[in-house]
Amino acid sequence: MANFYGVNITNLDASPAVLPDADDWHGKVRVQHDQYEAASIAAGSVVYVARLPAGARVVNWTVKADALGSSVTLKLGDTADDDRYLGATAYNTANQAKQTLIDGLIAGVMYQYTAQTDLIITTAGAAATGTIESVVEYVVN
Repeated sequence: MANFYGVNITNLDASPAVLPDADDWHGKVRVQHDQYEAASIAAGSVVYVARLPAGARVVNWTVKADALGSSVTLKLGDTADDDRYLGATAYNTANQAKQTLIDGLIAGVMYQYTAQTDLIITTAGAAATGTIESVVEYVVN
C-alpha cells in the first residue's frame, strides 16, 4: 500500500513550508439561518436566504421544509447558478432535510465568491405551501 498526501499537507511538508489559505486551514465558520413561510407561491419563485460577503466559501448547508406539495421541488444556488449546491429535489415529505455531505453537488464544495452574493432557493413543479428553512455555514478570512 502506498501513502498519498493532499495538496495542503504536501505544501506543509515542503521546504520551505507553504501555508494553506486561512479558508482551507483553521478557517472560522460563520452561519446564516433563515426561514420563509410559503403561502401557495408559484413554481419558479425565488426565495433569498443568505447574503455572503466577497471571498466567502460555503462549507456546509442544510435546506429543510414541510411537505410543500406533491410535485414541488427546491434548488439551492446563487444568482449566477441557481443549482450550484442542490439540484431540483422533491420536497413532498414533512421535515425533509438535505445537506451538503449527502445531497450536495461536488462543484459547490468550497466554491469561492469574488463579490457579495445572495444564495437563493428556487421552487418548481407546482405552487408551494409550507415552511422552508435554511442554514448556510461558510468561511471567510
